[in-house]
Amino acid sequence: MNLNRIDLNLLVVFDAIARTGSVKDAAPQLALSQPAVSHALNRLRVLMDDPLFVRARNRLVPTERAQSMIGPVAGILQSVRVLMRSDGSDIVEDNRHFRIGISDFAALTIVPRLTRKLQQIAPNVTLELINVGENTLNQLAGGELDCTFWGLQPPESPYLSQFLFHDSFVGFCSADHPLVELGDQGVSIDDYLFYPHAIAQFRASGTSPIDVFLKGIGRHRAIALRSPSFMSNITAIVGTKMIATLPSLLESIALSQGLLSFPLPFLIPNFNYSLVWHRRTEADPSGIWLRRLLVEMR
Repeated sequence: MNLNRIDLNLLVVFDAIARTGSVKDAAPQLALSQPAVSHALNRLRVLMDDPLFVRARNRLVPTERAQSMIGPVAGILQSVRVLMRSDGSDIVEDNRHFRIGISDFAALTIVPRLTRKLQQIAPNVTLELINVGENTLNQLAGGELDCTFWGLQPPESPYLSQFLFHDSFVGFCSADHPLVELGDQGVSIDDYLFYPHAIAQFRASGTSPIDVFLKGIGRHRAIALRSPSFMSNITAIVGTKMIATLPSLLESIALSQGLLSFPLPFLIPNFNYSLVWHRRTEADPSGIWLRRLLVEMR
């Protein structure tokens, strides 16, 4: 293929459609009309000799060829951004779009402060929050994510990390739970294990440190509910005999939903929360600006 025929703007359009799954939704991000986006997509289809996106359930779904292009195109555009920026000072006036990997823990504790701050200092910046999962590191490597919040041991090279904070786990139950009657006596490990548990199971997180501890002493929890988020467990156990073990930073939210907290009847290490990004974006001024802002939100 003759590189002189490639218009970089076509790759920008491709990236926007791949992220949004819609010409209509991509258009405002690109500051273009829908016909202009459709025209650019048709040009790229001819250039690549592939339909690239096909309609399914009212969305544009990438073809196999387009799927193989998504990561490389995102990486190319990220590299161009690095080349074109001398510093991050223009970001506050820019229509920059950031993609951040996130769990509902970060969504509940950090994102509210982040969005308020962005409205104050950079109202033109837009965010796309993507659930952390087993493919998160590959998304960082492919340029599909700018950075991600991370609740595990930080990954090794080519990934870099910044410690944000640490937190501990606390037990929660409904306000009418039998455990409440124990009062000052406290919850024993037998009490804790007698009742069914609701757990948040993130695909990237592996085994819970609570279950690792319990296995080490020859005990285990009876799991009645596995969900993809802490928040769903908070709402699910109200009015039931289930127990949820959650980060202490979620206590105010849990209490507002009608739960009560209690100290765990055993000691497990605090968990660290970090920000992780790919080494390729280390010197990117916009990436530096975003990471500094996220660290400020901790």
